[in-house]
Amino acid sequence: MNPNSPPIAGTQDDALFLAGRMPANRRAVIAFISDSDTRWWGGSIDDWQPDESRLSSSEALETYRKLLREFKAGRIPTAHAIMVYTDGSYASVMLGVRTRVEAGEFLAQTMELVRKRVQFAWLKA
Repeated sequence: MNPNSPPIAGTQDDALFLAGRMPANRRAVIAFISDSDTRWWGGSIDDWQPDESRLSSSEALETYRKLLREFKAGRIPTAHAIMVYTDGSYASVMLGVRTRVEAGEFLAQTMELVRKRVQFAWLKA
């Protein structure tokens, strides 16, 4: 997480509550995943920035920025981006989510990616 970002929310429910207080095109719930630990953040996407120094790809950052512009403009009601960090951790950035079910679906997508990357990590050696 970027050191300039607001503090972690605690639980998924806390993050959803905080995000729910934001306008629909600013609502964000973010799960930070490192090994078996998941931490949550919720609020306005304007108050959160990915830690660019840890991202594994500058191309991915540009793709995220394009997605974010579309979301903020109201052209897409929900969106999901998965940040892959060089230290092996991930951030599941869920935009526009309102419920545990929506967040759960995006988180399941993230965990599937994590499983695939970890399963084949030995191929990088």
